[in-house]
Amino acid sequence: MVARILALVAAVGLVAGAVALRGAIEGDDASAGDDARIAIWCDPLLADACTSAADGAEVEMIEPGDAFKRLADPQNDGPAPSLWVTAGDWPAALAAANPNTEIPTFGAATPAASSPLVVAAKGANLALIDSACGQKVTWTCLAESAGRQATDLGGSAPLGEFRLGHVVPPSSLGLATLAALLPTVAADPDAPNRGDVDSQAYRGLLDRVDSGELGIATGAAVSKFLTQPGEASVFIGPEAALVTKAEARGFELVTVEPSAALTAQVAPLKRDPAGDGEAPSADAAAGFAGRLGDRLSADGWGEPAPGTGTDPGVLAALLDAWNDR
Repeated sequence: MVARILALVAAVGLVAGAVALRGAIEGDDASAGDDARIAIWCDPLLADACTSAADGAEVEMIEPGDAFKRLADPQNDGPAPSLWVTAGDWPAALAAANPNTEIPTFGAATPAASSPLVVAAKGANLALIDSACGQKVTWTCLAESAGRQATDLGGSAPLGEFRLGHVVPPSSLGLATLAALLPTVAADPDAPNRGDVDSQAYRGLLDRVDSGELGIATGAAVSKFLTQPGEASVFIGPEAALVTKAEARGFELVTVEPSAALTAQVAPLKRDPAGDGEAPSADAAAGFAGRLGDRLSADGWGEPAPGTGTDPGVLAALLDAWNDR
């Protein structure tokens, strides 16, 4: 009888050990499976890199401003993304714009890569900005030149109006361009604030640059500018998105000072009070950010730019003011 009991105990132990081992193995597989099923919202500017880095996860391409609007709506009960991939700190702007609202919140973002904003120009228009701005092209010079006749800037009459080519929100480049131009009309250029966004000077700036608007989508705007002469005199965009196509068509990329950059980042979902968004594991978020950075590096992006960039509250104010136009 004792022998039978001991044999039974031993058998139970073997089964338990096998179950524990299987659980450990399947636990790893299950974790990987959960990571593969996380939902990612990605900035269309980063579409190729996001798709490459997704590793089987679901990816939705959505302009950051549209995602901002969806996430800021307390009546929206759709799930928030597990990872929100943007060029610029949109999650922080979302939090700044909705301090007391029950909306999805995101954890600290991981910067993946940066690309400086530059101006693409060639021929007579390149000579025009050299004439207007001298040896150093600044955001102030571009802002003050926008909307003026070329003859007033030292150029020839056939060039007509100097149109500052740009895209607009809800795209990340659109908001970054507005943020780069805002200090040119701010009371304190080193610390622009909501008051500057609400100022007559800023509204006047928007009116001056309006003739150079090339839509929302960066890729489409780049193609239009490069292939349809006359759409704009010059074009503001991230160096990584312009360098190959622009230089192939004889355009030069001009550095603008003070330096402004688009930084691609990955923000993990922290809490989704109304929906059933799934927060990612730390390993999933870090792994995706690493793969994204590697792909962007291969695409010509550089290391994440130092510094904090534009204040999130100012970004939110710029977006709000644009939407109210």
